[in-house]
Amino acid sequence: MKTVKFLTTVMALAIVAVATAVEKPKMNVVPVSEDRAVVSILNGVDALFELSIRAEDGELVYYKQASNPSNTYQKVFDFKNIEDGNYTMDLRVNDTRLIKDIAISSNGIVVGESKMRIDPYFAFTNDVLKLTYLNFDQENLNLIIYDKNGLVFESKLGKDFNVATGFDLSALAAGQYEVVLSSMNNDFSFSLEK
Repeated sequence: MKTVKFLTTVMALAIVAVATAVEKPKMNVVPVSEDRAVVSILNGVDALFELSIRAEDGELVYYKQASNPSNTYQKVFDFKNIEDGNYTMDLRVNDTRLIKDIAISSNGIVVGESKMRIDPYFAFTNDVLKLTYLNFDQENLNLIIYDKNGLVFESKLGKDFNVATGFDLSALAAGQYEVVLSSMNNDFSFSLEK
């Protein structure tokens, strides 16, 4: 029991360290007319980034991947040839994502609040798989482990905001494994070799 409490304390400290050390990009979307908006990105340090815009059905409308590290980016987007509807603008800088919902209609462009998301942290040492994740959307999470033949292990993690857990994998045979943290809207994977 002391080992479990110690592991939970260590994982909680790791979450705090990750949350404070993470990139904190800023993304502003400012409508300048009924069909145009200026998108400005600012990051504390030079970094590569990805910016995408997707329609409600998941169709990719725009994608930009920086070819060189930068701490700023600015572009005027012309939405006049895009159908009216709801879109999601997604900025990824390293393991951090900023998401903004955008509604486009004949009345203009309406921009929602920013939502920050941080990818989970996986580590595998001494036959223990460690996982920390800030579940901002409090979705039901599952941890699934596959080998080359298929499903090896599955565990329901619940929908707590702060997920910090460890799994003893000493019973698994030597080999390559794919670990997937899965929710309704996201899948994160981690490869390990035992």
